[in-house]
Amino acid sequence: MARKIVQNFSLTPLAQFHSLGAHTEQIIIQMRTKALLLAAAFAAAGVATSMAQVYSVNAVGYVNVTLKPGYNLVSNPLNAANNSIGTLFANMQGGVIGGTTVYKFANGNFIAAQWDDLDNKYTPDAAAAELVVPGDGVFVLIPGGADKVLTFVGEVVQGDTTTAVPRGYSIKASVVPQAGKPDAFGLQAIAAGGDTLYRYDPATKQYAAYQFDDLDNKFSPDLPIINVGEAFFYLRVGAAATWARHFDVNNPT
Repeated sequence: MARKIVQNFSLTPLAQFHSLGAHTEQIIIQMRTKALLLAAAFAAAGVATSMAQVYSVNAVGYVNVTLKPGYNLVSNPLNAANNSIGTLFANMQGGVIGGTTVYKFANGNFIAAQWDDLDNKYTPDAAAAELVVPGDGVFVLIPGGADKVLTFVGEVVQGDTTTAVPRGYSIKASVVPQAGKPDAFGLQAIAAGGDTLYRYDPATKQYAAYQFDDLDNKFSPDLPIINVGEAFFYLRVGAAATWARHFDVNNPT
């Protein structure tokens, strides 16, 4: 039986990353995002939820995601004209708070871009130029005590989609802005024994861990619904793999 460990949130994403522990306690994230409606086709298929809101015409639109004070694991749900950190995370209602920081995890380290409210941009420039494409995610640190609404604008990724899943830890998400369980969206096809999905709760500042059991051929406990605009840590124990999925807004599955 897997042992249960409740982790306290550390001061930095890197410290928190090193403190990850496997446990079986499910924690429900109360993300106060608006109801999700990607398009008429999405609504008819019931793929939208009441957790976030997408308004769209011809698969082009925007997604509002509410970020809580402190750390949030956030994905880029739409393919924008510019998928850089400096552009994607500057579109916050009421403006970006000085000290807001975006952490991209790459090659075992975090690359940090912090908002400079004097220059009105994320710095340093090299970090701000880092890309966050649909299927990938980042930590976003919101200073202060108030929620912030981040708006993504872009196009729904369609057709044959792929997301690279490297060996070790990475921050991942669904390529498509569709709430649901990742194993229902093709993640189970590449899962190997010991692979673990870590879902972070910005309210309780804890992770819930879901490990793949290759004997039962499923994650245990069952994977939760991941909301639109939400990312998760994924531990890949074997060789790098490709998470593939076909998606069509006229036939969403």
